[in-house]
Amino acid sequence: MSRSLSLLSPGQTESLRAHRRTLVLGAGLLALALPTTARADLQLAVGSRMEPFRYTPAYFPYSMTTERPPSQFQGKTGPYQATALSPYLGLFFAQRYGVLASFDIAYAKSTGETLAMGGTPVTDNNSFFQLGLALGMKIYITQPRAAKVAPYVYADFYKYFASLTTDNTNVTGEQAGAQAALLSPVGGTFAFGAEYFFSPGFSIGSEIFGLRVGHVSGDYRDTSQTKHSNSYTTLSFYTGLSLNFRFQVQASVRATDDEKEEDRSRRRPDYPPPVTNNPPPVPTPEAVD
Repeated sequence: MSRSLSLLSPGQTESLRAHRRTLVLGAGLLALALPTTARADLQLAVGSRMEPFRYTPAYFPYSMTTERPPSQFQGKTGPYQATALSPYLGLFFAQRYGVLASFDIAYAKSTGETLAMGGTPVTDNNSFFQLGLALGMKIYITQPRAAKVAPYVYADFYKYFASLTTDNTNVTGEQAGAQAALLSPVGGTFAFGAEYFFSPGFSIGSEIFGLRVGHVSGDYRDTSQTKHSNSYTTLSFYTGLSLNFRFQVQASVRATDDEKEEDRSRRRPDYPPPVTNNPPPVPTPEAVD
């Protein structure tokens, strides 16, 4: 019984290897053309917005409403401060679009006692608490860059929550709630400004043109069932400064799952053996029976 060994000619072998190299090169280019990972820039921002003192507060010298607390001028001026939403936290996407949350908190307590000769002490204890929250958006008109000025627009919606407590028995809970409502404004802000970035992580800005609107209202009935209603609305322009810090947070999102990645790796052809210039070996008599 005789067996024969079939061999390819040197030209056919070289052609087969060249064909394999073409397939491998095409598969590599295809893998590069298909993105497997999408990256999004995410930055954490902290800062403070500072506004100067207002030299023209609202003044109502002929108002007879007693629920409005006296101001530092001992007159009946604006019943609330709606400009102290200074510190903020934010998240910026692609460095130009940010969502910001601002907050404000205040607490005060006063205690007093009156004691007449031979009488019982009369106490006067009062406390006040206020919390303000704002949610806004900041959009840069141009891309922020180091040593460059970037203009921006800013808008937010804010709400305050206040509470009053007193041991004065002449003040009912409904009346105290109405007074607290007059210290809980709701409103919004719109501003146009610019920031100078000393570095990608620090900038100083100015809200050149700012507009803020706020509104409060409260009502209650006294012991004689007389209804008292009050409301207060403000619309004011302002300007201010800001200090801003950013911290880079990198996030990666995979565009394909692991199973598809494994399937694509299975379809890749094996890398061909190294090409040499040595001719194929000549069959020997021992290779043929």
